[in-house]
Amino acid sequence: MLLRERFQQNRPLEEMEVALVRAATLDARLLTPNEEAILRTALSLARLYRVRHEGRDVGVGSYVAPFREQVTRILTPVLLGSKPPTRERLVPLVTHLKPETLKARDALLDRFRARLPAEAIFKEIREKSLVLVAGGGGGVAYVYLGVMSLLEEFGLRPSLIAGTSMGAIMGLFRARGVRFDQTEVVNIVRGLSWRKLFRVISTENRYGLPAALRLFLRAGIGRWFNAGPHTAGGLKLNELAIPTLISVSGIRRGMLPRPVEAYEGLLNLSPMTLLEPLSMARKVQEAMGALAEFFTQPEIMEHLTLGLDEGTEDFDAMDAAGFSSALPGVIHYDVLRDDTRMRGMLDDLFERKGLFRLIDGGLTDNLPAKAAWRAVHKGHIGTRNAFILGLNGFSPKLSTPLWLPLERLAALTVQPNRPYAHLVKDFKRTLSPLDIVPSVELVTRAVDWGRKQINDEMPFICRMMTPLPMI
Repeated sequence: MLLRERFQQNRPLEEMEVALVRAATLDARLLTPNEEAILRTALSLARLYRVRHEGRDVGVGSYVAPFREQVTRILTPVLLGSKPPTRERLVPLVTHLKPETLKARDALLDRFRARLPAEAIFKEIREKSLVLVAGGGGGVAYVYLGVMSLLEEFGLRPSLIAGTSMGAIMGLFRARGVRFDQTEVVNIVRGLSWRKLFRVISTENRYGLPAALRLFLRAGIGRWFNAGPHTAGGLKLNELAIPTLISVSGIRRGMLPRPVEAYEGLLNLSPMTLLEPLSMARKVQEAMGALAEFFTQPEIMEHLTLGLDEGTEDFDAMDAAGFSSALPGVIHYDVLRDDTRMRGMLDDLFERKGLFRLIDGGLTDNLPAKAAWRAVHKGHIGTRNAFILGLNGFSPKLSTPLWLPLERLAALTVQPNRPYAHLVKDFKRTLSPLDIVPSVELVTRAVDWGRKQINDEMPFICRMMTPLPMI
C-alpha cells in the first residue's frame, strides 16, 4: 500500500484519538482511566499495519482490517461528529468495544506467535514516540528552545526531529544529545556574533545561490558538531544522537526567475547595515518581490528532505542546516572547503534531481510535518505509533506588520503539512526574524515565551504520550 493511501486510512483513527484525549483532558469526569484506555487501545490496534522486531517489519495490516472497519464505523460519529463527545455516548461504546478489542488482539497474538513476540505487539499498541518538527523564520525559532526545555522537564524526549531553516539549526542543537541542556545551548548562542556567522564579501558559488550575506555556519557553531571552518569532517545527519531530517529547496535547471548575478546585488548591503536592524528589515522588504517569485511559482523548485531522501542519509549536518537557511538574495551558503565526500554527494544529487542550486527549505516546506510522518511510516524510528508536534514561529501575526507579507507566503507551505501533525503550535510572541544572533537576555526571554505558550498544551501532550495501561 502506498504511503498516501496509508495516511488516508489511518488519519481518521489518529484524529479520533486526539479528539478523545482532548475531551478527556478538559473534562476529568468524561471517562475513567480504564475506560479511556479501552477506547485508545481499540484505536491503536485498528491502526496497526506493521510491527518491528529484531530489525525487520512484519505486516499485520490485512489481518487487522475487519477490526479497523468495525472501530471506524462505531467511533467516528461520536468522536468526529459535530457535537463534543459525552459520557452518555461513550460508555456504551466502551462496553461494546472491550470484548471485541481483546478478541482481536488475542487473535493477532496467536496468528503471529511464530514471528512476533507478544511484547513487540503490546509495545507498538501501547507506547508512542515523540516527533518534533521545527519551522523556520530566523530569530522567531528561539522560542522552540523553551518548548524543548519544558519537554525535557516532563521526561519527553523526541525520537525524531525535522526542521527547516533556523528551525533546522534549533533542531540540531536538540539532536546533539539524548538529554537537552538549555544552559549549554544558551552558552553556545552567547559565543555567537554577526561577524562570526556572516560576511558581506564575494565568494565562489557552486551549490548555493549567491546573495548579499555569506553564511559561515561552521565558523559559528561547527565546533559543537565536530566541524571546523576548514575541516572536511563533522557530524553527519545519521550520526546525531537523535535522527534528524532537514528541509531544503532545490532550484531546477533552467528555472531560475532572474539572472544568477541579480541575487547577489539584490539587497545592496554594507557591513554597517548588519548593525542596524531596522535598516536590515527594510532591505529584506525590498527583496520581497524576488522572494515572492519562488513562493508563487513552486514548479521551479524541487522539495528535498535531507536525511530521508535516497542518498542523503549521511549528509553533513552543518551543510544541511546551512543550505536550509539560504534565503534567496539575502543569505548564501556553500561548500567551499576541500571536502571530496560532500562535493561528490552534492554533484550526484544535482545530477539525479536536475538541480541548479540549493536554497532555503522554507520556500517549499516551512514546517516539514509530512516529511516527518513519511519517515515514521517508512520505519525510520522503529515504530509507527508516534505523536508529531509541530512548532510554527513564523505564523502570520498582525503584531509584526513588517513581516506579515512574508509570513503569509510561508503559510502557503505550512498549510499542507498541518494534517500530518497531531498538534501544531502557532507562536504569537517571538523574537524578530532578524534576531538571528540575539543577546543572552533576548534568548532567555524567547525561552520564557516558548515555555509559557506551550504550557497550556502540556497536559494534553503528556496524556497522549503516557503509555496505555493493559486492559
